Amino acid sequence: MKICIDPGHGGSDPGAGALGIRECDIALIISEKVKSLLENVGYNVMLTRETDVDVFNPYASLVDELQARCDISDNFEADIIASIHCNAFNGEAKGVETFCYSGSPKSAQLAKCVQDQIIGLGGLVDRGVKNTPLYMTKHPIATAILIELAFIDEEKDSAKLNDPVWQDKFAASIARGITDYVAGA
Repeated sequence: MKICIDPGHGGSDPGAGALGIRECDIALIISEKVKSLLENVGYNVMLTRETDVDVFNPYASLVDELQARCDISDNFEADIIASIHCNAFNGEAKGVETFCYSGSPKSAQLAKCVQDQIIGLGGLVDRGVKNTPLYMTKHPIATAILIELAFIDEEKDSAKLNDPVWQDKFAASIARGITDYVAGA
């Protein structure tokens, strides 16, 4: 089983930022932890980026950047790709949501497994699984999901995203969700 983990944003696109933290940094920290956990149980895992860089090149179009991430997954021949992000809206919205591609029942099942594990941590609002054709859920060959862990601009969610204990919890729940999916697939 090959799994690609995509830490959202990076380089010239830091993603959302609020309350002293940046989405690209949180996504990378948690992605590295997910990779380690999955490797420890025997999966072959690749990250689309390992530092704060653009995957395609600085200031590339969004499509070029996202396609470069899909290409990494496709060239790796990944069975699963999970793109990890932090949400942002108005400073009041909170919670976790996982996106899947409506054209893929496998994507929906993977999203449900991961969402259930994250919500099982407690203390988070369940915004559910969303069938939305985002670039990162629609274009990779692998079964794909995009996880919005919490709202970086909401005080309580942001505190969790920035807390190393919660970062470990987020990573473990994503890894468990992936292994749950594989066990049932």
